[in-house]
Amino acid sequence: MLAIAGNKDDMYENEEVDEKEAKNLANELNAVFQKTSAKESHGVEDLFIKIGEKILNPNGVNNNDTQNIKNKTNNDNNRKDNIKLKGKNGGKEKGKCC
Repeated sequence: MLAIAGNKDDMYENEEVDEKEAKNLANELNAVFQKTSAKESHGVEDLFIKIGEKILNPNGVNNNDTQNIKNKTNNDNNRKDNIKLKGKNGGKEKGKCC
């Protein structure tokens, strides 16, 4: 499974690789391609959904798989606020790595 992320999509004026060229390379490599911007939270989730689709159906994706993955992602996003991670002493220790 290979994925190509066209990162820094928010800086399109400085684009160094043409999107069509990147898509052609992805097709040649049988890879997933998605333009992304971590800064603007654009395309990152879509990239992971495409990766999941490719894993579930390497020979082609049907729309039911896509919708099921999106529904699962939305359900997981709704649950993540309920998870609290704490380190030693209830997470009160600061400045120590391990």
